[in-house]
This record gives sequence, C-alpha cells and structure tokens, in this order.
Amino acid sequence: MNPRRSSRINRKKTRGCDRTPAERFLNAVIASVGSLVEHVIAGVKRCRLVKDVFRNTKAGFSDLAMALCCGLHNWRVSHRQPVPLVNLIEMSLDRYFQ
Repeated sequence: MNPRRSSRINRKKTRGCDRTPAERFLNAVIASVGSLVEHVIAGVKRCRLVKDVFRNTKAGFSDLAMALCCGLHNWRVSHRQPVPLVNLIEMSLDRYFQ
C-alpha cells in the first residue's frame, strides 16, 4: 500500500452529487488539522539550519539539528501571549448542523 495514498482521508465531491454533512464535517476537521501542521512546519523552518542544505555529514547531526530547531520553536510558542482554547468539533458542528 502506498503511504501517500493511505494518508489522504478527505473526500472529494463526485460529479453530480453533493457530499453528505458528515463528509463535509470530516473534511473541515482534516483541513483545520492540516493547517495547524503546516503552520508548525513553517515555524520550525524559521531556523535556516533546517531550511537550507545541511552539509555536515556526521551521523545523527541532521536529527540533532531538527530536534534543536523544534525545541526552539516550542520555546518561542510557549512564550507568546496565551491563546484561548477553541473546540474545533463544536465549532464545526455548529456550522454544518444549524
């Protein structure tokens, strides 16, 4: 099984048919999680060490560099202003099942 194909869960609309409310809700949840993941990856890539070509050929150094950049990103995020928690499930239910 191709891992790239199995990771796609969202459903496209078939020709001539609309998606069910459950499929629309599931797509919204998947899209919101994907958006959060993309923002985290962009935050880690603020360290040019991860974004640029890493030319050190010693074993384990690329993993160490990624771990350091992830730690810096987590530290930067933890020292921001507090963000209120949002329940994505309730928000999506309110939008699709009014």
